[in-house]
Formats: sequence, C-alpha cells, structure tokens
Amino acid sequence: MSLDRPLGVRHVVAVALGLPLGAGVFALPHGVENLGGPATPVAYVVGTLAVCSVAVAYAVYLSSPLAECDGLVYAAVSRTWGSRRLGFLAAWPAVGAYVAVLAALVAALGRSLAGVVPLSPTVSTFVVLAVLVAIHALGPDVAGRAQLYVVGPLVALLVVMALAALLAVAPDNFSPLFPTPTLREQPLAALGAATAATLFGFVGFDAGAAVSTVTRDPRRTVPRALLLAVVLAGAVAVAAAFVTLGVIPWPRLVFAAAPFADAAASGLGVETTLLLGPGMLLATLGAALATVWLPTRAIRGFAEVIPGADRDTRPGLPDPALALTGLLAGAVVALDAVGQALYLSLAGIFVGYGTVAASVAVLPVLRPTLYRRCRLRLPAPALATVALVGVATAAVVLWQVFALDPATSLGFTRWDPALAVVDEAVLVRDPLSTVLPALLLWELVGVAVLAVAADYRADRGVERPPLSAAYEGRE
Repeated sequence: MSLDRPLGVRHVVAVALGLPLGAGVFALPHGVENLGGPATPVAYVVGTLAVCSVAVAYAVYLSSPLAECDGLVYAAVSRTWGSRRLGFLAAWPAVGAYVAVLAALVAALGRSLAGVVPLSPTVSTFVVLAVLVAIHALGPDVAGRAQLYVVGPLVALLVVMALAALLAVAPDNFSPLFPTPTLREQPLAALGAATAATLFGFVGFDAGAAVSTVTRDPRRTVPRALLLAVVLAGAVAVAAAFVTLGVIPWPRLVFAAAPFADAAASGLGVETTLLLGPGMLLATLGAALATVWLPTRAIRGFAEVIPGADRDTRPGLPDPALALTGLLAGAVVALDAVGQALYLSLAGIFVGYGTVAASVAVLPVLRPTLYRRCRLRLPAPALATVALVGVATAAVVLWQVFALDPATSLGFTRWDPALAVVDEAVLVRDPLSTVLPALLLWELVGVAVLAVAADYRADRGVERPPLSAAYEGRE
C-alpha cells in the first residue's frame, strides 16, 4: 500500500456515502411521500438517475489528469474556461456551505455527547470538532479507515432493516397508486415535484471526489467509486421508500417521526428506538467525518491562487487547510450562527454541481486536449446531453432553494436531524432575504480573498504555471 495514496475503492465509496446516508435516512421517505403518494419509490429512481448525470460530469474530470489536483470544482472550471478567477468563484461557495454543514453536524454530535458526559453542549461540540480534526490530521489512511468502520456497519444495519421490513410489506398499500384527486389528475406533475425533492438527499456525494489525490490510481478508481456510491445511495432510498410505504399505509405516514425505522422495527418486532439510537449516531458521525474532506481539499486546491494553501505538515499536526476548516466551523458554533450559516449550504453546493456539469458539456470544444486525456470519454454529443441533464438537475434544486424557506429545503436532506440544534424560527424565513444574501455576501468575501491573494503574489513575485500544465504531458 502506498503511504501517499492509502485509499482504495471501498474507502472512496464510504466517504462518498457519508452525507447521502446521514441520519435522515431513517426518516425516509419523510416529506417526499406527501408529494408522490404511494408512487414515491418511482420518484427516487428518477432522482437517482438525475444525480447520476452530475456524478458522470465529475467522473469525466476525475478520469483525466485533474484527478491529481485537489479541489475538483476549481480545477475543472478553471481549466475548462481558462480562468482561475472563475474557477475560484465557482468553488468558493461550497467551502462555506460545507463548513456550515460540518458545524451543524458537530453541534448535533456535541448535544448527544453532552447527554452522557458532564459537559455543556457547546464544550461537547468543540470536543467533537477537535476529535474529527485530529483524526484527519493523523493522515488520510486513518481518516479513510475511520470512515469505513462507521459507514460499513451503517450500511449493514440499513440492509437488515430493509430486508426485515420487506417481509412485512402489504401489496394493497400501493393500490391505488394515486389515491387522491390531485394525484390522479396530475400524476406526472406530482411525480415531478416528488423527484425534485429527492435530489436534496444526494448532497455530499462529491466527498468521494475530494479524496482523489490520496487514492491509489485515482483516474481509474475514483470515477467508478463515485458512480457506485451514487447508485448505492439511490438504491437505499428506493428500497427504504418502497418497504416503508408497503408496511405503513400512505395516509398514516404523516404521523411517523421516523417512517423507515418504524417499518423496519415492525418487521423485526423490536422498538424503533433500538434501531434509531445506534443508527443515527453512526449516520451522523459518518456524515461529519466525510464532510471534513470537502472544504479542506477545496482549500488545498486554491494553492495556485492562495500560495501555501496546500502546505503539508507532519502526521498528527493539522495542515493549514484542515486547520482553517476547523477554525471556521468552530467560529460558526462559537457565534451561535449555525442556522444563519446554513442559509449558504444548499445554494453553495449546487452552484458547484451546476458549474461542473456546464463545464463538461463544453469540454470537447474548449479544451480538446484535456478531453482526449479523459479515460471516461463519452462521445461529445452524448456527453453534452448528460451534462445538460446535470445542469438542469442543479437548476431545479437551486430554484427550489430560492423559492422555499430554508427549513423546508434543508428538511429534504439526509442530515436533516442535525437541524434540531437550530432554532426553527431562524430557518423559517424568506429565502430571498436569507439564502440569496448569504450566497452573494460569501462570494464578495471570495472576491476580497482573490484581491488580497493577488497583492501577496505580486509582492512576493510568485509565478504560476500555465493552466494547461495540470494536464498536458501527464498520462
């Protein structure tokens, strides 16, 4: 095993599954079933295929020499469009977004820890954050194994739950498939609305892309692992929705706090809390471990814009990017601003998804040399078609993010239970007065960072290689 590249396929899959299999998986299909009725599993199938189009865009770039670069969004956008500034501004929102998600997750874990140790929730949160940073500081091999040890048992638990609930499925629960007048009169519209809601559940799959530089043979390993993780996350959601609707009649789902867990408990003949206790702990911990990778590696990828951002340290000592990630998340917690920070989360993440999809659509035309070096090289028309589906997928989510209040849109994610640490009044706000200003303000901070970094490079005489150096001459 290479000490520099200790991760393999199973580690990448585990990291990519961290957020899509967050604690909200036990509440599937909460929120979506109201839109799709008993046909909700179909919406999850379509949603999985839609997100696969975004994953394919990532996989194409990951099959190129850019897999050797940290921060795929920055690398892909800057190289495709020939602009480091554009690449930075496309990738910058996701840094703030995932820092906000990390703060919410560690706050949830801190609250749980405070229930068993004599510490306040705030102190417990900082303890959890310090432990997560320490695990990652020990090296990618330690962080990768920790992710595997958490996600592996979680997946096993979810499989057992699905199989147990399957034995209790009542086929009559799916008849009629569209039980209300609204569903019967506009079935496609209902399924479309339900499908749009399912897309939020895949947030964070790109954590698998974030580990490419520490993965063995990344151009072959990471694209496959990323696509496999999206399909697995979709399969879990489809299975959970199917067995839940099969066990609990659709009209009664609204009364279930954790529908999938309730259905599985019914099949196993146990109390729901027996599944939720360890299950939600594993899921939240797995999500937090995976989230750390995302802002950390994105910041490292900014090294040619911000000199020193990719500096390494000895094992056990956080590098500058990891330290900054921990400090930013800690600041959000200390300022009691988790809810406000989450305004940026979904918008920032899907801006990145959309720009990567848009970039790969024009890759064969704008950068034919880079396109030819992609091992996953779809024919240009097919690639453009898949990419446009990815752009549309991101656009649909962004439209909802700017149309629904943050509480509703965040409620569709799989890390929804972490929102319990946030005052609901903070999230039940007009998105045009919360989400949009947060995104614009964070981009303005990014512009300021670019300006300061440019002055620093000019003062120090830092020269940057051509953009094409990242892929020309590499095999």
